[in-house]
Amino acid sequence: MPLTHARRSPQSLVEPADPGHKNGSGGVNNEKDPMETRLHTAVCAGQITLAQAQHAIVDDWTTTLSGLHLG
Repeated sequence: MPLTHARRSPQSLVEPADPGHKNGSGGVNNEKDPMETRLHTAVCAGQITLAQAQHAIVDDWTTTLSGLHLG
């Protein structure tokens, strides 16, 4: 199968996995975690679209919430 047709996880389409993330640690692993949680909540609540969240993260994750008027 050509690489262009390979299946990729949704996260890999937006950004690489965070190198400091440790599964199952029970707390915040890195400073992006709370922002990502807030985006997840806003998308599920219909406050923003998934595409809006993805574009905001790619532009500059440090201003994502303020840029989307979420915090």
